[in-house]
This record gives sequence, C-alpha cells and structure tokens, in this order.
Amino acid sequence: MNEIFLQSTYRLSARFSVSLSQTLDSFRLPQGHFDRDLGGAETNYSFSRLLSLTSLLQVDTANSQAMNANIRLRYNYRPDSDLYVIFNSGLTFASLAGTTAQEMQTRFAIKLTYSFTPKLRHRR
Repeated sequence: MNEIFLQSTYRLSARFSVSLSQTLDSFRLPQGHFDRDLGGAETNYSFSRLLSLTSLLQVDTANSQAMNANIRLRYNYRPDSDLYVIFNSGLTFASLAGTTAQEMQTRFAIKLTYSFTPKLRHRR
C-alpha cells in the first residue's frame, strides 16, 4: 500500500482553527489495483483549555455520495481523564471487498476515560 497525505491548517484565532486534508491510498491486491481518494475539512473550537468542539466532514471523491460528518465534544475533567460526546452521520464508504451497497448510518456515543494515578506515600 502506498499513501500520500496532505494537510493545511489555518488558525483564525487562539480558539478557532480550520484544516483541509487530502489522502490518496493505492492498493495492489490479487484482485487488482485499487485507489482511494479521501478529502476532509475539519474545524476546532476551544471554549476553554478544558472544553473543545471538533467537527469533521469527509468525502470519498471516488463516490461523491459517500460523505460522513463527525462532531465531537471533549471535556477534560481532570488530568488524563476525558468525557467525549460523539455524533457521526453519513453514508458508508465503498468496501474493498467489492460490495457496492451503501447504507446511511447515524451513531451517537459517550465515552469516559479515567486515569488511575497511584498516590505516592512518603516513608519516614
């Protein structure tokens, strides 16, 4: 597999940034040669150093109908511990297995991470 990845990011302010990306993957399999061209646009906004919102829109340029959107809210409630609220919606991307059927998918997830950091006890 060969991959080319290009990304450009512009920070409009200390809290807001916009990124554009392009990925080209090339596969050589026994069934033949396959290329995948994926474009993306991402925005990031930090409400504070503990709370941020990220949105990502991806388009499979080989199939303009295959588009996915992802919105993620991240809250860092203590060091190395986060609460994520994630929403995904869009058509599935074409499979390398050769299936052409695409389905609309909508997902909502909540993820909680917690870091167990042991307290060090001082010996006397």
